[in-house]
Amino acid sequence: MEKFKPTNIKGASDMLPQVQMLRNRVTGVLRKNFENYGYAPIETAMVNYLEVLSYKYDENAEIVREIYKIKDQGERDLGLRFDLTVPFAKFIATNRNLKMPFRRYEIGKVWRNGPVKAGRLREFYQCDIDVVGTKGQVVEAEIIALGIKCYLELGIVPVVKYGNRNLLVEIIAGVVNVGNNMDKVIGVIDRLEKLSKEEFLSELSKFMTKKQSEELLDKLGKGKKNAEVLVLEDALNNFGVLEYCVFSPSLARGLNVYTSTVWEVYDKAGRIASSIGGGGRYDKIITNWIDNGLEYPAVGMTFGLEPVMHLLSMNENQNEASYVDIMVVSMQESGKVLVGANKLADGLRAEGVKILLWTGGKVGRAMEYADKENISHVIVIGEKEVENKKIVIKDMKDGKEKSFGIGELAKIAKETK
Repeated sequence: MEKFKPTNIKGASDMLPQVQMLRNRVTGVLRKNFENYGYAPIETAMVNYLEVLSYKYDENAEIVREIYKIKDQGERDLGLRFDLTVPFAKFIATNRNLKMPFRRYEIGKVWRNGPVKAGRLREFYQCDIDVVGTKGQVVEAEIIALGIKCYLELGIVPVVKYGNRNLLVEIIAGVVNVGNNMDKVIGVIDRLEKLSKEEFLSELSKFMTKKQSEELLDKLGKGKKNAEVLVLEDALNNFGVLEYCVFSPSLARGLNVYTSTVWEVYDKAGRIASSIGGGGRYDKIITNWIDNGLEYPAVGMTFGLEPVMHLLSMNENQNEASYVDIMVVSMQESGKVLVGANKLADGLRAEGVKILLWTGGKVGRAMEYADKENISHVIVIGEKEVENKKIVIKDMKDGKEKSFGIGELAKIAKETK
């Protein structure tokens, strides 16, 4: 019998401390800014009824095929959430007492049982913000401005490409009547920047003549704008972020759930080709789901945690990161030495310093551990240090040592920051 080998499924992974620390830093920046802009944290169920997850889609739709499907002991059809938008729509539908407009953010894992390739995993994090109950372009511009602020704070200069699905419908209808194929035609237009001219015209030939395709391409190239786009641009200018934004008339973001404004975010430096975030207005999903005669206009944005992590890791040596600022080494496992070491550790923690308390081991072994874990500073406490109320802090990078009074917590903390 072949020996069992523990391993992860393809497309899922465990996070080492250094990677998780970077993720925590990214999500910390996002959470802080979301809450500063008045977004409330929520958490939606990871396991849902399959009919809830697939409500908006045809059973043969790719996203439905990629749902991780399971059954409970009652043989009910269930599934793992594949995004945060559908569970959020369910959240609104099942919490009718919410005051509108309602702003939320959520960061959590989602699962997709699809092919694994670069930038596409089966288990990954999503991070969304949404506003329900507000129409118009001002709230859209505010969300874009919030997104830009987050990226800049993380050290990424963004480029936001924005478009409008209503404008696309207007442009297409001005050239040719495509009937029920409007979504399919918009899907082709959405890939305009990824296709050659010949490929683009060939794709459109399924729905119109070559002359009509060329006319459509010409109109898209002229960058026509409608009222919604102009109002959005004015709001972006008022929020002071228009310089980071570029009008892209062909942008539709693929999914037909979007009803007007859409946008995608890219790294201005071009270090990766894929988007690092995106969003748009989706006024019909929640409205149609609740179906109580009221409108539930909604707009939201998702932040690409995985590509953002990838970008930041290009500039940071993850092996040098540590989850500890100072290791306090107690030479004894009991008595006044341990009491003194623990008191020092707790005092420094109160100063905002991350402390690992090492007890009972040899100093040499403690130093080896600190070096391996990239802990920047070490303090060794024995009977002499407790009696004299003096400690020595060692910088593990250059080997230099500095003396402090055992009660000079603020000075010790400042030395490590």
